[in-house]
Amino acid sequence: MSVNGAGKVLVVDDEPQNVLLLQDLLEARGYRVLTAGDGQNGLVLAGEHNPDVVLLDVMMPRLTGFDVCRRLKAEPSTAMIPVLLVTALDARDDRLAGIDAGASDFISKPIDSADLILRVRNAVATKRLHDQLSTQLRQLQELEAARDTLTHMVVHDLRSPLTGLIGYIELLGTIARETGNAEAMEYTTDAQAIASRLTEMVSQVLDVSRLEAGRMPLSVAETDLVLLLPAAVGGLGSTPAGLSVIYELPNEPVPVSCDAAVIGRVVANLVGNAYKFTRRNGEVRIGLVQRNGRVRFSVTDQGPGVAPEYRERIFEKFGQVPLSGSAGGRSSGLGLTFCKLAVEAHRGELGVESAETGGARFWVELPRLQTKEH
Repeated sequence: MSVNGAGKVLVVDDEPQNVLLLQDLLEARGYRVLTAGDGQNGLVLAGEHNPDVVLLDVMMPRLTGFDVCRRLKAEPSTAMIPVLLVTALDARDDRLAGIDAGASDFISKPIDSADLILRVRNAVATKRLHDQLSTQLRQLQELEAARDTLTHMVVHDLRSPLTGLIGYIELLGTIARETGNAEAMEYTTDAQAIASRLTEMVSQVLDVSRLEAGRMPLSVAETDLVLLLPAAVGGLGSTPAGLSVIYELPNEPVPVSCDAAVIGRVVANLVGNAYKFTRRNGEVRIGLVQRNGRVRFSVTDQGPGVAPEYRERIFEKFGQVPLSGSAGGRSSGLGLTFCKLAVEAHRGELGVESAETGGARFWVELPRLQTKEH
């Protein structure tokens, strides 16, 4: 086995004979060994060389092994290095102190060579697995960042041609109305609806990127949710045929501090999804309650619901989860991702739960605006 293949071990001990013993045992089995004669030098070498494991004597002057272990675990760059305490201490309190300091394992003095090699081998394997997973995570994060950047660039470049397309569709609609061509008017109306949907999708992608980066400005002001909720729903146009919307709102104002336009888009997204998934002749309920200094509004549908194991994933970008009792899927696209980020930007929470009707209840909690008593 090559010297670098077995792993890199840092030995920290103030007794030179102990250091030589451990060094000989480990180098004979292919390990690369670094040595330090006190805790302070051990911390320096650990930070510089990122060993796979540290063999640490407990009884040292100035910095004890417990002290060194705590400092290693407190530093992000060395926190994941396994620490094996090499000690003659075998009292329960001493071992508990080692565990409390962050030690991974103990090696008892006098040294049993077979025991030492097995524990070092396992510790090195653990560290290398962690390093491998960390590398994979970093690569995934870089790929995700590259994907997001590319998506943002493409979508941003779509805005200009999309604006032009909408303008031409409007001109065609004007011509159709002037000529009385009913068929052309129908087609242009449909094309306008599709173009509007594309515009909304483009806006969602850009807004999600801005919200993630904390660069989306919010125009925050006192807003009455009792008025905002119906207004936001009204912006969706007429209720789909066969569906009914039931409001369960208080009689008095419910003030919150928010960007009314952004929260209105959150409401429209949630209600639009409820329209999509509620069965024919079903109901969509919009509720509003106050409790413990918080305000919660909810949108309840009579659709297939969202299984408990998918109630976090549904808010992820481009996430899609199976519908309960259906072979299809409830695609969150970016609509629910936008909702979650927008609500969190208002120091609120967004979640989903099962409704008594068997469908899904999406809820949003916001801090209640505290008004002064006169």
